[in-house]
Amino acid sequence: MKGEYCKLYKSCSICGRIKYHTRFVSNGRDKSRRKSYCHECKYFKRNVSKDIFNIERLAEESNVKVRVKTKSKRIRFYGVSYEAAVEMVKGGLAGVVNGSLIHQFNIKEIVLQRDRYVCKYCGGRGNTIDHIIPRSKGGKTSLDNCVCACMKCNNEKADLKLEEFLNRKL
Repeated sequence: MKGEYCKLYKSCSICGRIKYHTRFVSNGRDKSRRKSYCHECKYFKRNVSKDIFNIERLAEESNVKVRVKTKSKRIRFYGVSYEAAVEMVKGGLAGVVNGSLIHQFNIKEIVLQRDRYVCKYCGGRGNTIDHIIPRSKGGKTSLDNCVCACMKCNNEKADLKLEEFLNRKL
């Protein structure tokens, strides 16, 4: 049930994605009353910015810093070119924090929620993401190129293109 009065799923007030209620920032002791923005968007809330996908906010510098939250809850930084940063923001993989900093979202979580944890190849329960065009053959990690897959199908496909994999499977 996903609606206006649903207590399990909420819509983030910043990024607009529908997520499970535990993915939202808690209010301290009272975890039943959670804030209106998700954990990923709390970095944007600090800067009071709801326009996180506006590319015009990026300064045209040679390098833009990217902030990533790792599995171990640590925050890492790396630099990318302005063009790569614009591509990440346009693709929905990152949001603009300020003129020289963007925050990269967890693409695995976004793809798995989008596909509802259903493998696109066999219809079973999927828990990994697979690149339709493999990275080894020039594919990029983007929302258009990634789908949910189960471990078995992901290992069978390996670095094959989609057509090769489907021909081999039939």
